[in-house]
Amino acid sequence: MKSTVSLIIAAILAGTVIVSCRNDRYVASVTELQLASVSPSTGYSGGIVKILGRNFSEVFGENRVFVGELEAQVLEYNAWDLTVVLPAQDPGIYEITVQTPKGTVSGLQFEYREKPEHSYYVSIIAGSSAGTVDGNGTQAQFNYPEGLAMDSEGNLWITQRGTSGTAIRKMDPNYNVTTVVKTELPWHCAFDAAGDFYFTAKGKASVFKVTPEGELSAVTFTGGALDNPMDVEFDNDGAMWVASRDNNIVYVVKDGAVTKTYDVTSPTCFALDGKGRMIIGSTTAGYMYMVEDGELVAIAGNGEYAKSDNPDGVSGDTSTASVGQTNGVFAAKDGSIWFCDVSNQLVRKLTPDASGDYTKGRIETIASGFYPSDVYVTDDCTRIYVSSATSQSIRLIEVF
Repeated sequence: MKSTVSLIIAAILAGTVIVSCRNDRYVASVTELQLASVSPSTGYSGGIVKILGRNFSEVFGENRVFVGELEAQVLEYNAWDLTVVLPAQDPGIYEITVQTPKGTVSGLQFEYREKPEHSYYVSIIAGSSAGTVDGNGTQAQFNYPEGLAMDSEGNLWITQRGTSGTAIRKMDPNYNVTTVVKTELPWHCAFDAAGDFYFTAKGKASVFKVTPEGELSAVTFTGGALDNPMDVEFDNDGAMWVASRDNNIVYVVKDGAVTKTYDVTSPTCFALDGKGRMIIGSTTAGYMYMVEDGELVAIAGNGEYAKSDNPDGVSGDTSTASVGQTNGVFAAKDGSIWFCDVSNQLVRKLTPDASGDYTKGRIETIASGFYPSDVYVTDDCTRIYVSSATSQSIRLIEVF
């Protein structure tokens, strides 16, 4: 009996100690108004953003939010977050201020970007899974589709670089995909003035030509050696430009011989703009280049090619933008440059200013969330084709 009583007493004492410890435990109490983050942190007038923090008022009308000097409309509110409609402002960076009966706090910033003139709709029009299967639309299969080029009949030619099915494919305007010829590790591509199709073959360190009938032949030239060639393009004089990535050289070839070279860090892709200037993208330079009157100049980028929280930079100064690993580039008829940013997994557009100056233009993100390999824009600039090697598909961006 004594031992039973002792156990009961011990249990009571233990409970008392536990209760005592719980009562003595320090509990932090934070009551001041605080701001933590705003999401998204960039956008346009009239957009909706969420402000995270603590100790906002849970009473209607007691939370006032200012972006710069203008007041935002509060849609939803609780102690931890506020959802607001952004007031109309000019492009720029503005401080966010929240006022409640507890006080006033600021410290977050929101960047207003220039509102795009158009809306864009993105869809997958061909490809579904890895393979080399001809068919219509998503019934067709690709094995790492890479380069894009359009022939005179409106057929989109596609280089397929997958090691288990390297080939040149073709998609007609009705999205019927066929195989033109099987080949060796093709990368990016272009048509010459005669209508012949050219592509670089990284593994073969060479350039190949395919006739409209599907005949394949190697292209040779003197005066240079290719090391991981990435793209080929033709200028208005008929010269062939080749991006040799791993020896950091762009070759200009005419009549079977190198006539000029440009030193470019890891060149990957080309586009010829409406003024006959060659646009050059790079893997690691962090810049986009242009050759004008024989001179190589940077037209966009700040030297950073890694993933960025705000890659597009400030409108009017493209040197503030980060230009990630650029896999594909296209100069559209309206003067804009479209490019595939692999680092940020974005399809982006560079629009020059009214005078045509790219460096004073603006960069905007058009599509995101997938690996873009190459881009082709139709003459009317309303349909943009994008290949995606990792999703085995061809996407279409429609402009409205």
